[in-house]
Amino acid sequence: MQVRLDEDQWVAGTDTSLGDVFVELSERAHAKARIVTTMTLDRRQLTDRDLDPRLLQESSAKFSNLVATSLTQAEIIHAARGSINRYRELVIQEGRSLVGQLRLGMQDMSSLDRWLGKVADLLELIGNNAPNPAADSDVRTIAGWIEELLGARYLSDTVRMADLLEYEILPRLSS
Repeated sequence: MQVRLDEDQWVAGTDTSLGDVFVELSERAHAKARIVTTMTLDRRQLTDRDLDPRLLQESSAKFSNLVATSLTQAEIIHAARGSINRYRELVIQEGRSLVGQLRLGMQDMSSLDRWLGKVADLLELIGNNAPNPAADSDVRTIAGWIEELLGARYLSDTVRMADLLEYEILPRLSS
């Protein structure tokens, strides 16, 4: 089977399983600080759902071509920038809604807990992939305010939680 990863090409051994070919493919991408983003096996686009044990055990000799492309983490993040910004806006809108609920004395904190999980995801996206050090500092600042929020949550102080969200956390998520 002919294997191509971006501009590199090689031939997989006939006694090699597809799983072993995928491992080699991944290792070659990793050696160049890249991540495999697409794979086409004999004109069939593969997704992660296709990588089941049966396919991985298949002999590479049953196939003629595997074509894969890869990107750096920075390229992936750059391509996802629009989606990240849309996610940020969704998290901010949800946070604004929570402010109103907290000001009305919200008792069930499960929606706040779910929202905090989304904030954690957003902060990871922003912090781990920020092109400038200032963004990393912003993430640490927000994390400090979230600790304050958790302290207010522990005390069931919904007014303090609403204030922290409205005046400290949400404005920093917006920037």
